[in-house]
Amino acid sequence: MRKFLILSFFIPFTLSAQKDFKNSLKVNAAGIATGIISVQYEHMLSSNFSFNNTFFYRSESKIPLGLQFDQLAKKYSLGLTGVDFEYIYVNEAQIGVKGYSPELRYYFGRKKNRFFVSLFGQYENFNALIPASLEARYNQTILPIKVPVAFDIRTISGGILIGKQFKFVNRISLDVVIIGPHFGKANTVYAKVETSILSRFNEGDKLYLKEKIISRFRLSESYFDVTVDNDKAEINAFKSIPYLGIRGFGLNLGISF
Repeated sequence: MRKFLILSFFIPFTLSAQKDFKNSLKVNAAGIATGIISVQYEHMLSSNFSFNNTFFYRSESKIPLGLQFDQLAKKYSLGLTGVDFEYIYVNEAQIGVKGYSPELRYYFGRKKNRFFVSLFGQYENFNALIPASLEARYNQTILPIKVPVAFDIRTISGGILIGKQFKFVNRISLDVVIIGPHFGKANTVYAKVETSILSRFNEGDKLYLKEKIISRFRLSESYFDVTVDNDKAEINAFKSIPYLGIRGFGLNLGISF
């Protein structure tokens, strides 16, 4: 009887405390497959609304499923970045990203397991070293050269996120992120090639290389400047470029406190 009375006292207290948890810290377990570290802090504003802050980071390194991403880049890159990736080899690339995403989330209903929809913004900074094939001219001879191109792409966008949350015992939860399309602009699209061979080019050779960069990567001169000097060739967007991204499948494992 005494044990029953003690349990009767603590069980309501525990349930009440669990209801009052306002904060959660979450880690995206699915990000491990792609090398992305993603941490999220969620604060409940009411029983149905919350505000999230997500920070993510991936060090510059080779990506898994490189051949598949190379095919996607060759198919869609011109529309997403304004640069044609036909002669750029994403499967051999070293790619990194860091970013931040604020999110206002609405949970449907009051059940333990429930769907949610979110409005979110996203800032991303991509840095990459990607081999590319260029066509150059030296001493009246046409030279195909393969060189690493350093990319710096910075975007800001907003979109809608759809998912479902599952709550378990001991304050543990799992957010299954289904999909999150987002649209915005790339404020920075910059690429640089550094190679000693450029120091041997005369002005005509440099102009030839510049024209081939523009035509080979299908660069619009309404958006990009291309320069070639003695030690580097540069592609630089001088105005924002429309950007479309997908926040894909995620498994955010969380603990409430």
